[in-house]
Amino acid sequence: MRKKTYIYIITLVLFFITTYQAFGQQKPQPIAHALGSIDGHVYTNSREAMVNSIEKGYKFIEVDIDSTSDGILIASHDWELFNEITNHSELKDTMLSFEKFSKRKIYDKYTPITIQEIIDTLMNHPDISIVTDKISDPSIIENKFSSIKDRVYVECFSEEDYFELKKRGYHVMFSTYTSIATLHYIIKSMMIGNGRIDFVTTSTDQDLKELRRLKCVMPLHVSMFTINTEEELEKHIDDIDFFYSDFYDPSTGTFNNSKE
Repeated sequence: MRKKTYIYIITLVLFFITTYQAFGQQKPQPIAHALGSIDGHVYTNSREAMVNSIEKGYKFIEVDIDSTSDGILIASHDWELFNEITNHSELKDTMLSFEKFSKRKIYDKYTPITIQEIIDTLMNHPDISIVTDKISDPSIIENKFSSIKDRVYVECFSEEDYFELKKRGYHVMFSTYTSIATLHYIIKSMMIGNGRIDFVTTSTDQDLKELRRLKCVMPLHVSMFTINTEEELEKHIDDIDFFYSDFYDPSTGTFNNSKE
């Protein structure tokens, strides 16, 4: 039975290869990484960075999600970095209460922000979508983002989260660190009847050979992190649909990593 299944899959793949016609490649959409850069600083996940990205014309903004010690979802890559950039590196990865979090200043200047504040901002910008990172638990995502789920792209870290969130109506991106793993999960998911993994997130460090082959047989969407130069974008432009960036400026179509 297993042999017949693999023969069927190989036959199906070969059929798609011989009948596939490439669609016109659209220019990849930029995603403001960690709410975007501000004055040359990256990974701030700050209010000012978000406002700056919106003003530049980003239509996709990524946020790193974490939680305070009292359960409030906030924008932060991790507690160790947050403590470092708010002048409390001695605390290392110690979690803060929301009260203490909200009183900090990032680089003595920028304002920490909660996930709810980001959602409230997006309610006034219906043309902007949010891309989440770090947390893909369906219950947490649904509890916080259900009101704007048609504009929420969730990077998922397990098959279970991927298909559950997909069923609930979210845009879901399977996080993969090797293209071979992507091939394995796509075939496995099709075989057990879950559906198809059709949107993946990968890094610029990975060999995209297998992903290129996959895109030739099915409309697989790819988002890539992190692209901060014109050369890097040109290198991958035919392989990706979205790219995370710290220094891309949608208003000019150029990269700028100088102090703004």
